[in-house]
Amino acid sequence: MSHPSLAVVLGVTSVVGRHLCRRLSAAGFTGECVSRQPEPIGGPPSGFIWRRLDVRAPGDWAAPAGSVVFSLLPLWMLPDCLPRLATARQIVAVGTTSVFAKAASADPREAELAGRIAAAERRLGEVLRDSDRAWTVLRPTLIYDPGLDRNVSAIARFIARFGFFPVVPPATGLRQPIHADDVAQAALAAVDNREARNRAFDLPGGEMLPYREMVRRIFDGLGRRPVILPLPVGLLRVGLAAARPVYGRRYSPALFDRMNRDLAFDGTAARLALGIEPRPFRPVFPGRRPRRGSPPMV
Repeated sequence: MSHPSLAVVLGVTSVVGRHLCRRLSAAGFTGECVSRQPEPIGGPPSGFIWRRLDVRAPGDWAAPAGSVVFSLLPLWMLPDCLPRLATARQIVAVGTTSVFAKAASADPREAELAGRIAAAERRLGEVLRDSDRAWTVLRPTLIYDPGLDRNVSAIARFIARFGFFPVVPPATGLRQPIHADDVAQAALAAVDNREARNRAFDLPGGEMLPYREMVRRIFDGLGRRPVILPLPVGLLRVGLAAARPVYGRRYSPALFDRMNRDLAFDGTAARLALGIEPRPFRPVFPGRRPRRGSPPMV
């Protein structure tokens, strides 16, 4: 497959960004890494420049003609950027399956956010429908990159501090974590791919795991014996506020309700169209050795 040589990565400091830029550089792309953040130590990969830019106030910036734009921005931000991408050849955007999973959330903020994501997907298709620009939306399930993401690594930080992890029994809701590098691989595979043109794909990870098993593997990745503590949902909601300094961000109490909900999606279409096989969930956290075969304590 021949690829266009110019690429623009919007929101490059997201958890997928460094993996995508590395893959683009290795594939012979050149272009721009766009972020509000200053250029990191060591700079961007070979062939790329770092452009410090807030896409909400881009001035006279526009994507180079004929480029492929990879959007790692929160999806609801992308429609307002489309006038700046008018001469791009293709847009590959990373969304989320939260557009479905949180649409009926008991937390009105989560439900409202899911609505904004759905509206952004629709708007992308509407704007590009009558143009020559191709688009692809990828909806990962639960992106992780040990030590760097805000989901799996948040659980790991809690475990590292307290030595246990609380769940709402039986904690059997299905999950499909996907590594950030697998998302990057899928994004690159969408370029100039007729099977991916003007389509949205659910993008789950390589394994479907009960929530409790996902947590057990995070213990393994930290090199710790699993201590999984079943607690009533009411008590967990009260304790969430106390744990907020550990997580470093606000989490909705609705996450406890989801521990026993299946958030599983069919990745067959993505695997066939993009030719990818996401890895199984075996996270290894920095400075730790994974344990194997440790039975969970309850």
